[in-house]
Amino acid sequence: MESVGAFPNARAPRVLWAGIKENPELARLQQNIEKSLVSIGFEAEDRPFTPHLTLCRIKSAEDGRSLGKLLSESRVEAKAAFPVSSFAFIKSVLKPSGAEYTPIREFALTAQNN
Repeated sequence: MESVGAFPNARAPRVLWAGIKENPELARLQQNIEKSLVSIGFEAEDRPFTPHLTLCRIKSAEDGRSLGKLLSESRVEAKAAFPVSSFAFIKSVLKPSGAEYTPIREFALTAQNN
């Protein structure tokens, strides 16, 4: 992890995230997934790929403003490295009671010899 930030922005955050350092393997994985999804009828994403881990979703505008103020007044650094052996597609449905997550499928990652 490289940094902490918020979507859509730190003034009115709805999602708090930890940024992941870009690397060629991750970019290649994202491109391959997107090509596969487009080939079966999904629309290509028009936003640039921003590798991140979602830490939390913020329900209320008031909580978002408070967190945004804290983020803007603090210098938050997140440095961590960890191995990743798989990833999963997860369906996320946002409801008034909170987000509901349903695992769709998990994929093992394997090392490739170049």
